[in-house]
Amino acid sequence: MNVLLINPRGSNFYAKMGVMIPPLSLAYLAAMLRQNGHVVKINDLGVEPPDLLKDDLQSFDLVGISADTPSYPEALEIAKMAKSAGKIVVMGGYHVTFLDQEALGSGMVDVVVRGEGEYIFSNLVDAIENKRNLSEVEGISFLNEGVYKRNADAAPPENLDELPFPARDLLNMKAYKNTMNGMPFTNMITSRGCPFNCYFCSSSRFGGLKWRSRSAKSIVDEIEHLRKTYGFRAFSFMDDNFTLSPKRIFEFADELERRNLQDISWWCFSRVDILVKNEPMVKRMAEVGAYQVFLGLESNNEVMLETYNKHIGNNQQQQAIELLRKYGIHIHGSYIMGDIKETVPMVEQTIEWARRVNAETTQFSILTPYPGTALYADIERENRFLHKNWTWYDALHPVIQLDHITPKQLGKLLTKAYQRVYLNPKRVFGRSPVPNNKMQNTALHQQTFREKIDTVRTAGYFMYLLRKQAAKADSFRKHL
Repeated sequence: MNVLLINPRGSNFYAKMGVMIPPLSLAYLAAMLRQNGHVVKINDLGVEPPDLLKDDLQSFDLVGISADTPSYPEALEIAKMAKSAGKIVVMGGYHVTFLDQEALGSGMVDVVVRGEGEYIFSNLVDAIENKRNLSEVEGISFLNEGVYKRNADAAPPENLDELPFPARDLLNMKAYKNTMNGMPFTNMITSRGCPFNCYFCSSSRFGGLKWRSRSAKSIVDEIEHLRKTYGFRAFSFMDDNFTLSPKRIFEFADELERRNLQDISWWCFSRVDILVKNEPMVKRMAEVGAYQVFLGLESNNEVMLETYNKHIGNNQQQQAIELLRKYGIHIHGSYIMGDIKETVPMVEQTIEWARRVNAETTQFSILTPYPGTALYADIERENRFLHKNWTWYDALHPVIQLDHITPKQLGKLLTKAYQRVYLNPKRVFGRSPVPNNKMQNTALHQQTFREKIDTVRTAGYFMYLLRKQAAKADSFRKHL
């Protein structure tokens, strides 16, 4: 069967900041389909000219579209085009996994794939090609003679080493121009599932509470392939928690050294509590190229941390920050504002703390109720949605009614947060917060003039983006 996979233009926080990365979810689907004898093309509208889409639609039997929440409206427009061209339309991704009935009710989508789709989608394509009853395919939702039907959930892939590497050869890899530590980087996925079930995150429902991981050998095989094929020497591990198993980290480090690949740089997500309990692991990470770790610090208020179901406290957060700096690993600090019960002083407390932490990169997000989260269920039950224009669900816009902060106030607090951190004199004129990296024998880094200019430029761009988004949001709210 001829299958076209489409990734809508990014409308999330990172895409709006100009960070475009290969859509690995579609590349995994493509690799599995191709392995089963199907003809596949990927069209990533984030980097490819949109006028190619109409021509592409004519050559394929089935169109698969990926949709997260902010890109869902665009995904529907693409689906409308595909339906007009007489194609079978399948949609997958986080948004439609949890709101499958909404997608099918649009009249533009024939089938929804729920959850991790490698086996589900492949089974679906085989069933369609061989004209089998769709009721036999686990993990899908569809309309049967106009009646909504939701088949039983499918088990997610258990042995991730058995999955083929993503079909990056079907992507324009030269179009993803990102750098880390001065080197071109690309993204990878080395584990799935998350046992922590945070209040505002749907990962534990999408991929399950069980953490499933690839072996160290499989990970390094892919790194070696990417280095030889595309020249990448830096890697962003997009797992919800790359460091959940310290044993695997040590195996990964040993495998890198065995192949003489420890000169790479890499970035990963981790958790405060895992880091502070495993200092030898952090030391080992630094020895084999760990450049930056994403920490969901979220808030400096213990009440908020408990509300978010983070299972961490301020003391642990500070210990994790100090531990990463001890071994010269940069920090990407992520903070959230806009909980239902939060007050302006509580938000300002977090902003001031983020300013003091002065992480190498800092991200502030407005609490957003994504489908599939416990937060979404609470907001639905309490009727607190300001609207459901999904395009604005990008963590940059207020979308729920709070008790103590108005939407306009919250937008201003977000702008203030970036100003306070990125225009912090200590950041612009002082030293980098990372001390001597003992693992790499580098001296305490004095910020160069160029880096100071980059800091100011980054802050300026944030201000421009947030003001632009705030103006659009004000205009939108007037029409509600």
